[in-house]
Amino acid sequence: MVGWVRHHAVWIALSVLTALLAVLAVLQYTWTGEIGRGEAERRQVQLERSASRFAAGLDHELAQPLMALRLDPGPAGEARRRSLLARLADWQRRPERVPFVTGAWLASRLDSGETTLESCSLDGSGCRPAQWTGGLGALRQRLQEAPEGVGREGLPFRPALLLEDPLAEAVALFELAEDAGPVSRWRRLNGFVVLQLDAAYLREKLLPQLAETSFGPTADSAFAVAVVRRADGGVVWASDANARSAAGHPDVRVGVPFGPRPSAPEERREWGGRFGARLEPPREPPREGPADRPRGPREEAPWLLVARHHGGSIEAAVAAVRRRNLAVGLLVLGLLGLSAAVLARAAQRARALARQQLEFVAGVTHELNTPLAGIRSAGQNLADGIVTDLAQVRRYGTLIEKESRRLAAIVAQVLDFAGIESGGRVYAAEPVSLGCVVDEVLAEMKLVLEQSGLAVDRRIPADLPEVRGDAAALRRVVANLLANAAKFAASGGRVTVRAALQPDGAGVELRVEDEGPGIPPQERARVFEPFYRGSAAQRNHSPGSGLGLSLVRRVVLAHGGRVRAEEAVSGGTAMVVELPRAPVQEPAR
Repeated sequence: MVGWVRHHAVWIALSVLTALLAVLAVLQYTWTGEIGRGEAERRQVQLERSASRFAAGLDHELAQPLMALRLDPGPAGEARRRSLLARLADWQRRPERVPFVTGAWLASRLDSGETTLESCSLDGSGCRPAQWTGGLGALRQRLQEAPEGVGREGLPFRPALLLEDPLAEAVALFELAEDAGPVSRWRRLNGFVVLQLDAAYLREKLLPQLAETSFGPTADSAFAVAVVRRADGGVVWASDANARSAAGHPDVRVGVPFGPRPSAPEERREWGGRFGARLEPPREPPREGPADRPRGPREEAPWLLVARHHGGSIEAAVAAVRRRNLAVGLLVLGLLGLSAAVLARAAQRARALARQQLEFVAGVTHELNTPLAGIRSAGQNLADGIVTDLAQVRRYGTLIEKESRRLAAIVAQVLDFAGIESGGRVYAAEPVSLGCVVDEVLAEMKLVLEQSGLAVDRRIPADLPEVRGDAAALRRVVANLLANAAKFAASGGRVTVRAALQPDGAGVELRVEDEGPGIPPQERARVFEPFYRGSAAQRNHSPGSGLGLSLVRRVVLAHGGRVRAEEAVSGGTAMVVELPRAPVQEPAR
């Protein structure tokens, strides 16, 4: 059990890390959701505060002239007219006079029930009769319909009003009627002071300034802001083109001017806010009588301030940010998991490589010990004079020469691998006859092939084009393929060496086929890895270092070719080498 855990420690650690990353991903999804909801609430509160500042600022600007021209309660007539003209003249001399008031009217309801309208000059020089037109006619109707003895709290409208045609603001005037009761006096509506407003100044200066003060510069603000008419949804002013569509589904909607504010519960939500309270007549104690005196409904503010996030809504903007943060977080976790998997795979491959290197050292040691033992034994016998027969001496000499050649081949193979791995080996690029290379290798390996009981079938056409490469390196390629076939092919079988021009004419294909047991399909791609030995070689304890086919692959790739292992027609293995064709040289003139 301990050995199994030690062998699979890397994958166990990777599994634990994967589980932890999955838990972190779930927690991150939950946390980003909570953070997103908190951010949406924070932005909503911030937007409501900005809208409240805008509405309060507009109330303040519009309330200044109404406060300056506010008349004391009293009867309608000449005294009220003189008082209004005096206040107009005094107001014109003040430096804080607002520039958006362009005219003034005095609407009165006389004791006889008659209603009058007068246009008063702003410099206080006088008043003249005027016509009840547009919204002014609505004020006349309100004066005519105002019941006797109804106080401020019973009015069906706000004492401060905004008219659309002409654009003007009006404040109600009251008459205090003495009551027979011992406690209080009751108010009676008997007039309006109406101030005409400059619509262009409001759209081009006042409203943009208030929006920039409340919501920040338009270029940097995350919200589209507009002021629209409540009745028909018409746009009075908009911060940009996108703001005109904000009235459909805004993030916040506030009545302006003189409308309720989205403020704290302890603040008043009546018609005038902190400025409307200054416009009201003094509150009087209630008259003795029924506690359920009917009160008229409060009308709503004529304009609406609407604001919406540029992303469509606050929820949509926060959701987009959440998705982005979640994607980045999951990507980071995914990269961590992938890095851990890569490290685990690298560690596993490093362990496998270390094991293969140990096997390589053991295999090379065994391969070196075998010829060395033969050479040492033969040399010792010759040195001790045990062998005196001339024929026996020649046989021992042949054995020494054979084992020395085998020893030199092993050393050369190891040196070739080391040179290729270090990148210091440079190959020549010259035309080479592949048929000549095969013939030379067959001549050198004739004895080895005969001892293995293999017959060689050479099928190379005489007109085969030359390949581009290094002749010595290509001889080692062919020698390694034939040695590999001799080692694993069945005794008494046949090895076929054939070459042909590829169909496209770009290269030459060399095939070395044997009639051995073959290579399993799952091992064909790995037989070209260094130090790798197939399951058949390990099962049969075949000698070798696992470098032969690896050297073949590296040499072929260095020549710009390809090599692969596939199943032969006879059921054995076919090693296929593809080499580029040498360029055709023009004959000498």
